[in-house]
Amino acid sequence: MSKTIIKKRKATIRITSPKTKKKEIIKKKIWFKKKAVSLNKIVEVYNSGEDINYDQEMIPDDVWCSRCYARMLKKHDLLTVKELKELEGGLDEILELYKKGKFILKLEDEDCHTKIEDYLIERLGDTGKKIHTGRSRNDQVLVMMRWFLKRKASEINKKTLNLALKFIKFAKKYEMVAMPGYTHMQKAMPTTVGTWMGAFAESLMDDVKFLNMITDEIVDQNPLGSGAGYGSPFDFDRDWLSKEIGFKKTQNNVIYCHNSRGKIEGLVLEACCQIMMTLNKLACDLLFFTTQEFKFFNIDDSIATGSSIMPQKKNLDVAELIRGRTPTVISCRNEITMNIMNKISGYHRDGQEIKRPLFLGMKYTEMSLDAMGAIIDNITPNKKVLMKSMLESPGLFAAHKAFAKVKEGMTFRDAYREVGSNINKIKVTEKDIEGWLKMSTHQGGTGNLGLDKIEKEIKKIMK
Repeated sequence: MSKTIIKKRKATIRITSPKTKKKEIIKKKIWFKKKAVSLNKIVEVYNSGEDINYDQEMIPDDVWCSRCYARMLKKHDLLTVKELKELEGGLDEILELYKKGKFILKLEDEDCHTKIEDYLIERLGDTGKKIHTGRSRNDQVLVMMRWFLKRKASEINKKTLNLALKFIKFAKKYEMVAMPGYTHMQKAMPTTVGTWMGAFAESLMDDVKFLNMITDEIVDQNPLGSGAGYGSPFDFDRDWLSKEIGFKKTQNNVIYCHNSRGKIEGLVLEACCQIMMTLNKLACDLLFFTTQEFKFFNIDDSIATGSSIMPQKKNLDVAELIRGRTPTVISCRNEITMNIMNKISGYHRDGQEIKRPLFLGMKYTEMSLDAMGAIIDNITPNKKVLMKSMLESPGLFAAHKAFAKVKEGMTFRDAYREVGSNINKIKVTEKDIEGWLKMSTHQGGTGNLGLDKIEKEIKKIMK
């Protein structure tokens, strides 16, 4: 039989192998009972190998929620004032070590929850052993992720709104620069650079409203206190705990707290998908309009790439990657949906698999927002080319010609047929184009974009 020595207050077990007689130090798992178990390395790596990389980023979130949970234990007389002070001091030490890059998760730690508890037990002994009273790693995982999502959603919100303001600034600068508008990939009607870019500002604004609705109404609720999914025999004041942590409300039903894992993360990624779809459309426009056939916009060398063989190439790779990473984010959202399907109620270990697509989806969304901002800072409309493209396409103004005849008393359908039969006879000048663009003074038209109003609304959301 193996000889086992357990060190007091140390999360290690020394096992002497009867075959090799070599002493192997193994990490004592939080779920070990009396029997020492040397966990199969293949299983240990498979269970926790990649997951700890995501937990590493969420350590501050776990520490904060654990701090507040300790305060609730004190409120219910399960901790003394002294014990609470010791635990908060220990959590402060963890944060300091984390900031210095010295609190690093290792495979044997299993997850950040265990490493934090092990640290507190090693430093504080029996006091550290009290931090987990009435709590499960199940609801600890949930509250850490929920608090992390609140934080990340706020960061994505700010990046998105800042980009929307860049779009507004660009739209104002080039508000009346004429450009062709397209339907069915064909020139259709005259528009302006300001109208085109303003469309994306309003789209991002709606995307943020959707993100905020999900964050404020669904993400911002506290699952801590639900235990392993079936509550605990303590009369904990969960509403008090929610306020202490900083949640808007308490997630009520203890089973639903755990059933909502993946559902709520998926909704956050759904908002990211909408943001990415907006960026995708703008990226596609930019790639289309900056081809040599169009040359509607000039690209600064700082955001372009070249070719290893073709000296003349100037590629907007960054827009291509935004275009390509959009389906990646959508796939991440779909992966989460597939993960939570076909499971009975309660906690499941494979729920940890949602972290990978969640982190990747949010990362690509944030990176794409930054990248699009860099593009907007480094492109300018090629006014001469844009005007030339319009003057060479008299059909762009066919509808305006028909509307002019309507104003003279002709029915629209008769005017439509008359103008349509004489497209080649349409003649326009730059002055005509400027006049027609200013004539569209209805709300949202080229002559009444309401950019100041939209800018004001964006800044209001930012507050």
